[in-house]
Amino acid sequence: MADTTQGTDTPSPQPVSVPDKPALEGLEERLSRQWRTDGTYSFDRATTREQVYSIDTPPPTASGSLHVGHMFSYTQTDVLARFQRMRGANVFYPMGWDDNGLPTERRVQNYYGVRCDPSVAYDPDYRP
Repeated sequence: MADTTQGTDTPSPQPVSVPDKPALEGLEERLSRQWRTDGTYSFDRATTREQVYSIDTPPPTASGSLHVGHMFSYTQTDVLARFQRMRGANVFYPMGWDDNGLPTERRVQNYYGVRCDPSVAYDPDYRP
């Protein structure tokens, strides 16, 4: 005999009202406050080494605009961090930013159309 119960993927017979524009005003502030209150993303340094799940990420490079690679790399580590938090681990997941200089320097040069000429000597008094 066939199962006649409705599954969770069966559309509701009730009409669904979807607004033309979602109301996002204040959402980030409200959730940030709640996460701070709950300690959702805090790291407790007093826990033992066995209780810590650490995600070490190298500093990202300044490659310009966001692209699919950002989503690819950050989604994986974010899912791991959330999963470990749900399992009760104290997750250490510091966000790294470009601090090695060269990618930032190259990004600025590309943005302003500056080309490096190593044959020109350094002039500490140079004014553009």
